[in-house]
Amino acid sequence: MPANATYPFPGLNTYFEKEWFQVHPAMIVHALVQIQRQLPADLRAVIEQGMTISALPPVDHQSMKPDVSVWRMREDTLLAAAPPNFVPPLTRTITSPKPRHLAIRQSSGELVTAIELLSPSNKHSGGAVSYVQKRMSIMALGVNLVEIDLVRKWGLALLQFEGEEMTESLRQPDGRLPAHSVNVFRAENPQEREIYPISYQQPLPACRVPLRPDDSDVWLDLQKAAEQCHEECAFEKATNYTRDPEPPLSPEDAAWLDGHLKSLKLR
Repeated sequence: MPANATYPFPGLNTYFEKEWFQVHPAMIVHALVQIQRQLPADLRAVIEQGMTISALPPVDHQSMKPDVSVWRMREDTLLAAAPPNFVPPLTRTITSPKPRHLAIRQSSGELVTAIELLSPSNKHSGGAVSYVQKRMSIMALGVNLVEIDLVRKWGLALLQFEGEEMTESLRQPDGRLPAHSVNVFRAENPQEREIYPISYQQPLPACRVPLRPDDSDVWLDLQKAAEQCHEECAFEKATNYTRDPEPPLSPEDAAWLDGHLKSLKLR
């Protein structure tokens, strides 16, 4: 599979989204390397799990965690004696993978820009509720936010998080919305969004990443990061292109993909 093929997903396990968490760390690492080389000397890019807005000890809203926390409440002491058939239950702690994000911070620790490579859990059920709260807090505290949605499942994140009015202008002539998008929130222009629509027949976009108001933007080339993941992580060995993607594409995209893979002799 040529690394520079137009279709951005062959060679990446996002072809089958159940394997998304194998791709997620590699994409974040390659994005970090790209961005770090362009940053001013007093800014640094780091990969984080939790998110703290300030370098100071967290006070009230200054600290956020992107994951849902489960707390075990203390039970009241039982007044009656236990029945003879009572056996104390086994207690186990449930652990789940914590999605990572890319953060650009000042040397003092202050968060300047958060870059989120959305995972399926960010777009569904309780995970979506938690993520919405997180993104609203980021925006309210004057931090730039770049959301990269390369996940088909649960629909377009832009529509889910920003609403129909924001996405209506992105509709194609046939009425379809783009398969994916990158959404950029600039803290200095909170009423505006910079949106990069993504379609399967075009390379992934290069996006402008905002920093502080007096700094120049830096570039994040998603297609380059995807190609590096393909080449260095050998995702093609784990991807069976004779099968249809999961979740499925639209009929139009599926027909195009079938022809594209056949031209590359992958089907």
